[in-house]
Amino acid sequence: MEMNIDAEKFQSVVDLIVESWRLNRHIKNLAERIADPKIQKKSFNQVARFEKHLNSTLNALNLSVIDFTGEEFEDGLPILPINLGDFDANDVLFVEMMMEPTVKVANTTEIIRKGAAVLGRKSE
Repeated sequence: MEMNIDAEKFQSVVDLIVESWRLNRHIKNLAERIADPKIQKKSFNQVARFEKHLNSTLNALNLSVIDFTGEEFEDGLPILPINLGDFDANDVLFVEMMMEPTVKVANTTEIIRKGAAVLGRKSE
């Protein structure tokens, strides 16, 4: 099935993908704190089900979502560091946490939307 959507609708879909990623990450973090094993398992199963559907949608749209958490920060990384001004030029930095993922065309270097990230200083 061929799907043609205009640029405005496409950006709305990208926005929905980013917000879905954020919500799913939040739910996963909450589920890790649940004491009741049955409820925790059910929550993790729901997260996995959602991820399966999100990945299916990404594949259909030929898109990839990238989370750079834990990676060393360098200028060419397709992210918007929200706290870069907190560091000196000679600090070695890493991506401490992604606030929003990077969205790109699958199997290419074409960035659709840069992610937003919090940086941290690497300890020597």
